[in-house]
Amino acid sequence: MESSIETKQIGAEEEWQVPNLTESVSVAPDGTIHLTMTNLSIGESYDIETTIVDRNITSVKGEIITEEMHAMNTFDMPDHVTVEAFDGTWITEKGIRFTIPACSVLHLELR
Repeated sequence: MESSIETKQIGAEEEWQVPNLTESVSVAPDGTIHLTMTNLSIGESYDIETTIVDRNITSVKGEIITEEMHAMNTFDMPDHVTVEAFDGTWITEKGIRFTIPACSVLHLELR
């Protein structure tokens, strides 16, 4: 499945800048669309509105990992950063829309 996203370069020094957003889309054998997106910004969330061609989306299930940039799991705090349910997606006439928080990895399962 073809996909693209509008991005901007972020980072303090030009030689170390990266795209603020990345995405990957695939279709499972049962027709389920899997959309995975990352937001590399440490402080900015982004509103995303998609267009999905030749598909009628009727349900969305999401999961997300998000925390501040230096967050980590340790032996003392093994569950500080965890996968959580994401229910901030709305089905639109053309696809879906959602806001991806700063410092996050989001997986959406579209049926």
